[in-house]
Amino acid sequence: AAIYRGTVNDPTPFPPPSKTHGSYHWAFERLLSAGLVPLTVAAFATSGTSYPILDGLLGVSLVMHSHIGFDCVLVDYLHPRKFPLLGPLSKWALRATTVGVLVGVYQFNTNDIGTSLPSLPGCSRTGARTLERTLTLTRTPYPGLTELIVKAWHA
Repeated sequence: AAIYRGTVNDPTPFPPPSKTHGSYHWAFERLLSAGLVPLTVAAFATSGTSYPILDGLLGVSLVMHSHIGFDCVLVDYLHPRKFPLLGPLSKWALRATTVGVLVGVYQFNTNDIGTSLPSLPGCSRTGARTLERTLTLTRTPYPGLTELIVKAWHA
């Protein structure tokens, strides 16, 4: 049988490698997902106020992981070919939301108690005494930190 060029007999052309699509992008997503496990454990094993770089890295990594996940949902279910207005609008809404959340994480980590500390057990308005006892027992190196956190949760 003859092989004709320009028909179904031609091999599939492969797109050139790109850092934002394909296997590089997939590898980055997997690395980010796998890296969140030790980051989360390290952030909760230490105090967020003692290691602000670790706390900030956890906050940014969680936001990036969430952005990638929501972007995959939009790519799968709101494709611009089928939804010419809603698809791109949703992508831009996701981008704007991600930027807003990153600004919020930055503000929370620089002007408040950080990302990991409010997620600890007992960190609620009713659990402020438990938090106060926990922080007093761990003897934080910052004088007044316990009082500051307890006042913030009582407010």
